[in-house]
Amino acid sequence: MLVTLAQSDKILNTADLGAGMNVSPKYLRKLAGPLEKANLIKSVQGIHGGYQINKHPREISLKMIFNAFNEDMSLSNCVKIVKCSLFEDCLVRPLWDHLEKVLEVEFFSLSINDILKGTFNRK
Repeated sequence: MLVTLAQSDKILNTADLGAGMNVSPKYLRKLAGPLEKANLIKSVQGIHGGYQINKHPREISLKMIFNAFNEDMSLSNCVKIVKCSLFEDCLVRPLWDHLEKVLEVEFFSLSINDILKGTFNRK
């Protein structure tokens, strides 16, 4: 939704967005609430109303989008749990820690602009 809004300089309603994205307008309306609350999009009321992006695409990171939906992208619960009985002796925990850092640096730092321009590493 954000990528499509960023591509357009117009206000788009959920019917137009849905048609262009092959997604239900009803589903897009559900997505719009948290995105608007996070100030990533804004709604425009009226007969020609709809949604538009509320920040420059380079200012919207994937982490901001996940945060808008209160989503935790932790790969493993043990990374977040400090009181795990295996915390000190776990051989896999350093791997989870490393992967969490990679996720933070490589994925969450990507912006909508990176997606639009294709300026992320495509290995």
